[in-house]
Amino acid sequence: MTDDYVGRHRPPTRAERRALARRTRAPKTLGPGYALPTAAAATLVLSAAGATAAQTAFGASTATAAQAAIASPASVAQDSGVADAAREQMATQVADSAGLAERRQASSVSVAKDQGRAQQAQRAARAERREAAAEKKREEAADRREAAASRAAERSSTTSSGSSSSAASAAGPQDWVQPIDNPTFTSPFGPRWGRLHAGQDYAAPTGTPLKSMSSGTVVQAGEMSGYGNTVDIEYWDGTVSRYGHMDSIDVTVGQEVGPGDVVGRSGNTGRSTGPHLHVEIHPDGGEPVDPGPWLEERGLGLV
Repeated sequence: MTDDYVGRHRPPTRAERRALARRTRAPKTLGPGYALPTAAAATLVLSAAGATAAQTAFGASTATAAQAAIASPASVAQDSGVADAAREQMATQVADSAGLAERRQASSVSVAKDQGRAQQAQRAARAERREAAAEKKREEAADRREAAASRAAERSSTTSSGSSSSAASAAGPQDWVQPIDNPTFTSPFGPRWGRLHAGQDYAAPTGTPLKSMSSGTVVQAGEMSGYGNTVDIEYWDGTVSRYGHMDSIDVTVGQEVGPGDVVGRSGNTGRSTGPHLHVEIHPDGGEPVDPGPWLEERGLGLV
């Protein structure tokens, strides 16, 4: 038997356990608390060494390039040529841009001129069409006046051989007669209640005969807003008369009438405050004028 036999059933003492642990424990230098910092330090050493080597190499290459540039004047000249070429290229681009801007401006001016000429041509064409329409209207009015004068002359010739003494038989085809007998003037031409009163008014009992003032053609016969029952007559000289607020109408559109022919009866229709005749005068069918001077020039003198 050896001296270290301890017996079968006796557990090891504390001292024996500590001695056994010391024999099986790894060195501290191999533990994680030492191995990891050591590896990091090694990595830092290697990185610093690499950076030093790279810096040394970069400095050497820079010095070599500088020496080469100093030793080779041709390279400096070559760099100057590159700069000149760059400047020329930039100048070319600027010139091209300026030329493009000029061409665009010229194109815009050309388009504007073309549009102006086209618009002017359109205006001229519209003016020609309006003038042609106006000329046609004047010709048609002249034809109607001639036809009305001719028919009035025939009617006057026929009636003059009889015994009639009416105003229609006594008046010539281009004579003028009063539109109403014994007129009583009540309202002039001019502004009224914020609008233009475009004629003259003559009081007359409802049913008083209203007569054509000369030879002409009926161009309106019927109800009209504000005027009530209305008759418009275009006379041989192009003048259009309008009778408003009539109680009844005795003619139709297109009918030829002569001086003194009855065309309807006075009344109180439309915007009216009592029975009367409203007379308007439209020279050449245009805007209304004061009937007073026009009637006086023809010897009618209704005022």
